[in-house]
Amino acid sequence: MTVGTEFRDVVRPTDCLRPPGPPEDFTSPIDTLNAAGDLVSPSFWMSKVLDFALALDPLEEGRKYFAGDWEAYARSAEAWANLAGFCEGLATNIESGNHLLGGAWQGEAAAAADVYFASLCGKLRAIKGSLETMHTEYLVAAHGVSMTGEAVAQLMGLIGDAAATAAIAWAAGGLTAWTGWGAGVGYGLAATEILRICDLWGEVTKTVNMLQMRIDAVYGQLADIGAELAGVLDGFPQPPSRPYSCPAAGDGGSGHG
Repeated sequence: MTVGTEFRDVVRPTDCLRPPGPPEDFTSPIDTLNAAGDLVSPSFWMSKVLDFALALDPLEEGRKYFAGDWEAYARSAEAWANLAGFCEGLATNIESGNHLLGGAWQGEAAAAADVYFASLCGKLRAIKGSLETMHTEYLVAAHGVSMTGEAVAQLMGLIGDAAATAAIAWAAGGLTAWTGWGAGVGYGLAATEILRICDLWGEVTKTVNMLQMRIDAVYGQLADIGAELAGVLDGFPQPPSRPYSCPAAGDGGSGHG
């Protein structure tokens, strides 16, 4: 059997180059907040309470925090993993071919080819490692956004409950103002719920700030990985300047054993 007939791919790297599917364990924070919006009714009295307590629309502000297509960000994580698998498959095939070539080809040209292909495999696996790290970092960011969106939605629900209670108490205080004590009880309960709304909104901003710190850390990691990849690509091995081929392949190449 000649060397040429033995060269076959042991894996199919292109099988890894598939479009990313829907991300697992990910819920769009915007969808979650929209669902929570059903609990924050825009009724007149609730709007008055929220405007008095926070001077903003908490649901609309929450949507601003999570603006962007985070689901696409989560899908990108799978794309990086697929590219990493492609690099590993390519390196595996080159390694296999280099091993077969080394069994039938000796000499200076063969040694140079062996060094080149071994170096090429090393670079491909270095790129694979960087892509796998990018996959992990993108997942950290996407899942962090998803989980934070769920936590903020729960807090929005509590804000809605408190606003509803305060609105009812406020309205009741106005209706029973003629009794004297009715106004005190109604407005007192409304004030208590307004303070609770302020505390809950503080939890929302704290939760979002923690997410921002996590995203900033991910961006820092990605910047480092980008620098590493640039270094790997800058030092990518080039074929020797003097062309050569394997004499055993029977193609009349210029390589010398």
